[in-house]
Amino acid sequence: MSERTDLSSSTARSGPVAPASSSRLRLRLRRLLRNPGTWYVAALAVMWPVLRLLPPERVLALREWASTNLDNLRPWPSGHPVEALTVSVFVPQSTLWVWPVFALSVVAVVSVLGARRGVAALALAHVAATALTEALVWWRIEHGSLPAAEAHVLDTGPSYVVVAALTVAIGRARPVWSRAVWLVVLAVAAPDLLSGIGDGEVSAVGHVLAFVAGLAIAVAHRFGLPPVARRPARPAPTKP
Repeated sequence: MSERTDLSSSTARSGPVAPASSSRLRLRLRRLLRNPGTWYVAALAVMWPVLRLLPPERVLALREWASTNLDNLRPWPSGHPVEALTVSVFVPQSTLWVWPVFALSVVAVVSVLGARRGVAALALAHVAATALTEALVWWRIEHGSLPAAEAHVLDTGPSYVVVAALTVAIGRARPVWSRAVWLVVLAVAAPDLLSGIGDGEVSAVGHVLAFVAGLAIAVAHRFGLPPVARRPARPAPTKP
């Protein structure tokens, strides 16, 4: 009799565990689906097979149109700066499979900063790094240290966004242990990201600027921006 009583009391104690864990799982899933970073990762993952399956001439045409070079960044109607800056971050040029993995840092950043604030901060980092690097290209062309053809070079990809996101994630991601993961990821990618920095390679300079932008975002969040308030979970409806 006492054995039955122990079993029944154990069942009573463990009964609510499954619904509670299921509720927590649904809550995390909803937060993940509401995170714009999740959809950005999904878009990059979709672009991987799309860019491999499209005919090469179509891929080239897309990259020429989406490139954030001086030619495309000229004011409308000569160029299309807004479209190029927007589409460029979805069109990697190489190692297509790597970028969805690296872009998981965007999910981490948005989780900490909030959707609007996170997207705005990373977009600003992308635009600022692009504008400064292309200003450098223009200056070097004007002074003869770069050929005029550099104004039309192919320049697409999410690297400025990813570098800024990795930098913010290293300083502000939650849980705290995940910051070490992002640090390792950035350290592994750094040699490729900084390739040609000694020769003034434009993309390498842009990656340094994106890192500085990410650092500024992390510092601003640490000392200036208030933390994002989490919405309380809605209680599950009780059955009559």
